[in-house]
Amino acid sequence: MNTTSTSHISRYQIDTNSGIQTIRYERHVVGYVEQGTKLIHLGDRYVTVRSGELFHLNPGTHYIENDPAGHDLPFRQTLLFYSPSDLRNDFIPATQIAATNHLCSTCRNTTDIYTYPAWPLIESYFRSLNRLLTTRLHRQRPELSRLKICELFQLLQTQPGCCISRPMCQALSQSQRTFSDVMHANIFTTASVATLAAQCEMSPTAFKNHCQRTFGTTPHRWIVDQRLNRAQLQLITTPDPISKIARDCLIPNPSHFIKLFRRRFGLTPLAYRRRYEKTGL
Repeated sequence: MNTTSTSHISRYQIDTNSGIQTIRYERHVVGYVEQGTKLIHLGDRYVTVRSGELFHLNPGTHYIENDPAGHDLPFRQTLLFYSPSDLRNDFIPATQIAATNHLCSTCRNTTDIYTYPAWPLIESYFRSLNRLLTTRLHRQRPELSRLKICELFQLLQTQPGCCISRPMCQALSQSQRTFSDVMHANIFTTASVATLAAQCEMSPTAFKNHCQRTFGTTPHRWIVDQRLNRAQLQLITTPDPISKIARDCLIPNPSHFIKLFRRRFGLTPLAYRRRYEKTGL
């Protein structure tokens, strides 16, 4: 599934769990789960977003499972797609962005996925937003979507420590990317450790030590593990041959890919796919 690159707001509902879906977003996304549970898969683990919680996803490919709350209780969410340019306006001064970045500097989140429980003010915002989405005015005046996205950003700023503000401010900020940002941005590049260290303005040795403290492993091993996580999800969400999945994950030698996969997950890629097809787990 591929989403449009146009900034917009949409409401989404499904009655049954369709399993893990591959979705590519061209824009940043702020979402609100109104009913049911959302699982954002990250290889051998996942982030859970429950009813009444916000989440933020960066542009890119995501593996998502939407689970209805129960019989006659469909999964329901509202999604706001935006680009940094949508938020660059006189209502959001640079000092406000800098203050939020500083507040979130100690965040221990090690993924690029952020979640946070909604509070009464945000719940009221989404109720009014969903009323707007049902009107002809919303369809006739697309600029209203941009204004509502800006309004949400301002409301998020009223809650100190709201993690959803962090990626939005990072998208707006022109400051240096964090160590975690650099690592996640380079999972599927061939950048060397020296290049990654330079992007973080660190020496290679300091970069490796920081990686060990942050992720508990070396930069090379962490990146390979993330590629294997992607391969794991591709095995159960696509019919692609194992050789193609290996190439897509930048491990082009099939025998080496199988060896690495078995070491990480305890099964060969083919055995893993067959077990999932048989059990759905």
